[in-house]
Amino acid sequence: MTTPSLASAEPDHARQYATGMTLVGFGGLVLSVDIPLIRLSDSSFFTVILVRGLLSSLAAALIWWVARRLGRGTGPLIAGRLGLLVTGIYALATILFLVAVYETKAANVVFILALNPMFAALLSWAIAGEKPSRATLIAIPVTLLGVLLIIGAGLEAGNWLGDLAALATAFLIALALTLARRSRRDMRYASAIAAIVPAIVALPFVASGGGVQSEAIGWLVVNGAIVMPLALICLAAGPTFVPSPLVSMGYLIETVLAPIWMWMIFTERPSPLSLVGGALIVATLAAHALAELAARRRMKVAYRP
Repeated sequence: MTTPSLASAEPDHARQYATGMTLVGFGGLVLSVDIPLIRLSDSSFFTVILVRGLLSSLAAALIWWVARRLGRGTGPLIAGRLGLLVTGIYALATILFLVAVYETKAANVVFILALNPMFAALLSWAIAGEKPSRATLIAIPVTLLGVLLIIGAGLEAGNWLGDLAALATAFLIALALTLARRSRRDMRYASAIAAIVPAIVALPFVASGGGVQSEAIGWLVVNGAIVMPLALICLAAGPTFVPSPLVSMGYLIETVLAPIWMWMIFTERPSPLSLVGGALIVATLAAHALAELAARRRMKVAYRP
């Protein structure tokens, strides 16, 4: 009787990591156009919450249903009580994020959200017992240094309420990712489905305010129906493959690219120091990804008999 080798019994760590980082990177790239699309739509606050939330949740539900019909092994739309909790956390984060977008400058929002990895690393250690790797511990302060360079480039102080809302959003996203990672269950749809909650809350305000108010609602439809569900599903699927601090770093891609899109679309030119900070973040993330992938490959080799 042939005994299976340890190599075949152990998961393919390198492939798992590569899959997770691909999802995280693509999700962060798509998410980077979120704020520019909201600005392009020129919509009222509650209109954005309603349209964006309704379309995002419906699109996510449709993707989930199609995946189930095709036999892709997708789990339940909401994975039990913990899944319900994670969905609720994402719902609150969605509301606070939009408060931040409307109450402070877009650059403030994405820079403050860059604190996400720090929250995620601490929460993963405290809740899930996942001690950050040396590469992660090095990457987090370096990426935050990049953010500080961008902020130091002359960023104007935004409204304190918006800044606090952005800070709370970063913490809640990190908490949701950490809980999803701890559960070991597929919660990739939680963040997109959660958008239905603020949409329901916004409905009476839109109705009493004279209906949908938007100068270019097409951008909002693209944002809600395509951009948000695609980005959030990819980012929410990340904890299935990699630790949540690594998933949180995907949000740093938005930190770098969103100001660039704002410059290209609205001629808000980033300063040279901002570009230096952004380059530092991108370089650190690339080096971190390569270091983690190499470590997992070494682990795979070590398991071979």
